[in-house]
Amino acid sequence: MQVITFTLYQAFLSAAISLLLAIPISRAIYRNHFYCKKLIISVIGILFVLPILVVILAVINVFGTNGLTNHIFSYLGFERFSIYGLIGVLIGHVLINLPFAVRLLISGWSMIPTEHVRLAKQLGFDTHAFFKYVELPMLVKIAPSIFTIIFLYCSLTFSIALVLGGGPSATTVELAIYQTIIFEGDLAAGAKLSTFQLILLTLILILSTKASGNMFVEQTIVLKHDMRGPKTILTYWLDYFFIVLFCAFIFLPILVLILKGLANVTMPSENFILPAINSLLVALLATLINLLVSLSLCMLIVNEKQKSLRTLFEVGSFSIICVSPLVFGTALFLLLFEYIDMSANALLLTGVTNGVLMIPISLAILLPGFKRLKARYGKLMNIIGVQGTSELVKFYVPLLKKNIKFSCALVFALSIGDLGIIVLFSSSDIGTLPMYLYRLIGSYRMDEAYFVAMILLLMAFVSFWLIENGKFNVFKRKKMSN
Repeated sequence: MQVITFTLYQAFLSAAISLLLAIPISRAIYRNHFYCKKLIISVIGILFVLPILVVILAVINVFGTNGLTNHIFSYLGFERFSIYGLIGVLIGHVLINLPFAVRLLISGWSMIPTEHVRLAKQLGFDTHAFFKYVELPMLVKIAPSIFTIIFLYCSLTFSIALVLGGGPSATTVELAIYQTIIFEGDLAAGAKLSTFQLILLTLILILSTKASGNMFVEQTIVLKHDMRGPKTILTYWLDYFFIVLFCAFIFLPILVLILKGLANVTMPSENFILPAINSLLVALLATLINLLVSLSLCMLIVNEKQKSLRTLFEVGSFSIICVSPLVFGTALFLLLFEYIDMSANALLLTGVTNGVLMIPISLAILLPGFKRLKARYGKLMNIIGVQGTSELVKFYVPLLKKNIKFSCALVFALSIGDLGIIVLFSSSDIGTLPMYLYRLIGSYRMDEAYFVAMILLLMAFVSFWLIENGKFNVFKRKKMSN
């Protein structure tokens, strides 16, 4: 019971802190014009693909016992604090989820109709009235969805709790499942924990969906120059305080980690190159599986005529977010261990698992676009007889190429940095770069760990940028002949 209580408690605090900080930060970024504004908004989207172990190392370097923050505290005469336990878990989660929440809330600010802002100015709304009648309705609409997504993500935390938890008092359900299955070999106890977790998180997802009316958040950002509401001198300085605080909290740990990595540059060994290649192969497989399944589900949902079935497919597909990666991996193990060598096929199983479990992320990106195009052009496609695969390839894919590339970039980069599921299947000689990094940290080879973490960070960022901004012939529509 203590494990379940701590899991829900830390997930609630992580989601609440991330959302409460993201509201003033996103508002400040969106309604002010300053140098590098567009660059900051672009980088915020990339920060969501930070590899978990890289985040952990960054947290240790900045907030650890010998970190920058504790040195400042010591210089000012305060006692040093330990990040191992609830504090470390919260810092790690906020570092990952705050950029995500800020990115979605900036999209929310951009969705406020321009007419509402102009009317508020004509009526002479002050800061309080403008927030209450113009901005608050948008927050009420999308904040529950953002909170739920972060809450579910933090409820399934594994790597952060494993490294920063610091002991039994900070054990999450996911970590307890791992310990029960791997160290105790008690599959029955692990199944009970996982079943309870799945039911609980699914109920939370259903309640949130009913409360907000929508589980997807529009992610398009349109920077409008006339969206600035009334501001006082106090709100002006508070806006820039939040912007500076956000940039320092997000970018400082990454900068410190990169500097540590550059200070420990070594020639990659044979053991380093192979895990890096394995990570790329796993990410490629996960992306291909995810893309095929997600596109198929989008087509199934938008073409289903019965509303009840359409809702069932939609909610059922998104509820995959409630499935524990470790439980999914364990289920695969129990189904396949009699037929195949699990260690030899560890990379294949990891790629399949990552691809399937990231379907909700892709649906959140792709499905709103599919619905919008279906509502606008559905009758036209029926008239000209474009259906099935032809409808997908000739119509949806070219028109939604930005969404598809963003989805693929996100899945690929997240798969590169994923640690969770590989720990179940990998042997000592087969693994990915995150697994290799975890072993370096466990053996206290920190100089090598910083360098490998920097490489892993660059691999995730570069792959994300190349896929999102690359030009692929598959997205080009053929010109109609005269």
